[in-house]
Amino acid sequence: SAMSTSMVGWKSKVTKEAANLKGNKLKQLCAPFNDRKDIALLGGGLPNESFFPIQSVRAEFAGGVKVNIDTRETMRKAFQYNGGGVKQLFDWVRTFVKKNISPLTPGWDVCLTAGSSDALNKIFRLLTHDGDIFITEDHVYPPALSLIRGGGGIVCGVEGDAEGLIPEDIERVCKEMKEAGKNLKAIYVVPVGANPSGAVMSMERCKQIYKVAQKYDLIIVEDNAYEWLRYNEDIKSEDVPGLKLEGFLTIDTDGRVIRADTVSKFLAPGLRCGWITAPKQFLEFFKKRTNLSTQSGSSLSQVLILSLMQQWGEKGLKEHIIQLQKKYQARRNIVARCCDKYLKGLAKWRVPNAGMFFWLKPLTNKKDFNSKDILPAMLKYKVLVVPGTIFSAKADDAISPWLRLSFSYATYEDLEKGVQALAKVFKESESKKKVEEEKKLD
Repeated sequence: SAMSTSMVGWKSKVTKEAANLKGNKLKQLCAPFNDRKDIALLGGGLPNESFFPIQSVRAEFAGGVKVNIDTRETMRKAFQYNGGGVKQLFDWVRTFVKKNISPLTPGWDVCLTAGSSDALNKIFRLLTHDGDIFITEDHVYPPALSLIRGGGGIVCGVEGDAEGLIPEDIERVCKEMKEAGKNLKAIYVVPVGANPSGAVMSMERCKQIYKVAQKYDLIIVEDNAYEWLRYNEDIKSEDVPGLKLEGFLTIDTDGRVIRADTVSKFLAPGLRCGWITAPKQFLEFFKKRTNLSTQSGSSLSQVLILSLMQQWGEKGLKEHIIQLQKKYQARRNIVARCCDKYLKGLAKWRVPNAGMFFWLKPLTNKKDFNSKDILPAMLKYKVLVVPGTIFSAKADDAISPWLRLSFSYATYEDLEKGVQALAKVFKESESKKKVEEEKKLD
């Protein structure tokens, strides 16, 4: 394929605030010396770690992995100021990304984050000018909507299918917006196991979308929280795909992709730890923002994760991902079977091949059916589902017939109970509608 030479000019993409941000000069001066034994450190305001009221921390992980934080050295790593994060974890992440994704992005690097919510908050804050257009799927992760709109951006939702965003629709929106003189900024996408739609993008689809991004000079913000949780298309199979990371970085010849990863779905969300992979030009702005806010997250979490990865090794991590996928896939299969059993003829749904969510809507012929309206009836059966209106890219509280069912948390019994309740409520709402129509005829 012809290499595109149109490298993205990040200086023109970020906000005035981002361009004006100065780094933390105190940290820039002091941090390089903090590990030096030969220098009298009268520099940074470091609390003395021998005064910390923490004697030791011990953790045990699956597979008999034990972590002890009890030497002055490890205590310092876990509990002292540490702006850029634990250096060895940064190195581990960089090596991991290089080996498992091999970004084509020219001059890419990684930066540790306090999880993807933190990363997205910073990314959108750095990118969003008043009136900037962000293209998303027509139902999208609500915090992303809040962040874009909060910064004065405009969200344009386009239709998606089982492979996510439809390239022709992105192209159509871009054309309309450009003709209307609007500033097209970025595409925000969850390529694998989209939240809420569960869609999984093929590499072919990624390439088509990337071409549109090139044509209109769009940034691609790729939120890959769920790519670790891939499943077999065959709901009768026990096999799982295992660790397979693809996405836009693998085709990013121009340096227009920012990818956010998090340990939340494959280790634990309370660790508040993740990383972004992006062109160095963008990372300069991102690091300044980080140094002036969260730093790069909890050093204690990072030390624990680093020890775990070192002891598991890549083989152990891959084995863990396989076991995790099997556990979630078993739940996905239960819900798929329940949908077949109880919802045939009542609803249409998509069996997700990644992530945590079923996306479905009733086959009602009621034009303005709003899934939000059945929440009280569902709660009567003691079942909670999420109505599509919460995810709508159209506007706050736009009508949506869709519902999101999460299969990750409930017990097997409750998963079945939930789908059964949905069937009952769909039937009740249809018969109520018939009664109303008959009344109209009288």
